[in-house]
Formats: sequence, C-alpha cells, structure tokens
Amino acid sequence: MKFKNAKGEKFDIEFRKPNKRFFGEDCDGYCTAKRVVINPDRTDQTQLNTIIHEVAHAFFWDKKEYEIKRYADTMSRLLYNELKWRKSIDKSKEK
Repeated sequence: MKFKNAKGEKFDIEFRKPNKRFFGEDCDGYCTAKRVVINPDRTDQTQLNTIIHEVAHAFFWDKKEYEIKRYADTMSRLLYNELKWRKSIDKSKEK
C-alpha cells in the first residue's frame, strides 16, 4: 500500500514483523521518512490502532508521542468499537 502525506511525501505501508534487534520484542509498528511498518501478528484492533498511529506520525512529525497516541486510541476505538470496522481480506491476493 502507498500514500502521500500533506507535503506530498510518499510512504509505503508494509505488513511485516519489525526487527526485534532495533525495536524490541513487543513492537506493533513504526514510521520512518519513507515507510510505515505494521506487525501483522497483532490483533485486527491493534493493527488498526497502529496504522492510525503511524500514519499520523507521517502527517504530523511535530506532534508529541502522547498526542499521536491519544489520537490513534480515540480513532481506533471509534472505528472498531462504535462503528464495528473490521479488516476484510482480499482473497485474490492470497497465494
């Protein structure tokens, strides 16, 4: 997956386990200058929260971590718990 932030900078989203040597055993994801990595071994709700959290970093580098966390927690609870968002699987991409 790909997206651009408000400045037009391109990012790739990858679903793979973060390198535990750099990020530890319990890393849900991270954002660099060109890439967002999401741990696919997490629950759907945690993946949703992590995508929101890391994409928010891509848009708002100047925000403090607690601001990004609060935003992502609020959005993921709203989408997952209140609106019942669920991850769909594209069967054509399996294989």
